[in-house]
Amino acid sequence: MGRFMLAVSLALLLGHIVDLSMSAQISDNLEIPEYYKRPAKILHNICMAESGAMEAKLKQCMDGVLHDEREVKCYIHCLFDKIDVIDEATGKILLDRLAPLAPENDVKEILEHLTNECGHIKLQDTCDTAYEVAKCYFSAHDQVVKFCHLLMADITN
Repeated sequence: MGRFMLAVSLALLLGHIVDLSMSAQISDNLEIPEYYKRPAKILHNICMAESGAMEAKLKQCMDGVLHDEREVKCYIHCLFDKIDVIDEATGKILLDRLAPLAPENDVKEILEHLTNECGHIKLQDTCDTAYEVAKCYFSAHDQVVKFCHLLMADITN
């Protein structure tokens, strides 16, 4: 599956999460439609293989826990890389690149908010940058943790 399809799937998923959160339907058992699970599972499997991250450590992101381990950091970098939100010239992670694919203005606003809050983060190491940006996202918006639910959807069922 190409980067474009993964990016489109992510943008659509963010729209789904925003729709659910705005109608107060999000619970601990977030219901993820099947058509989002396949691309998320592909992305998860690719990045697990590339990073060597342990599933048990990654599952904890559903509770807002991001482990400070090299493999987890590189897993996060892989996610950003595969959905093509890393600026090649600067190395910064610019989530608002997904905004043109987003189905709703609310999603676009969230992507822009996250980029404004966290897009300035750039460290020497790309995996460290991805990790610090992800931590920033968790702090900047309370619904970011739901993306973890998508990535882990087929694993925890």
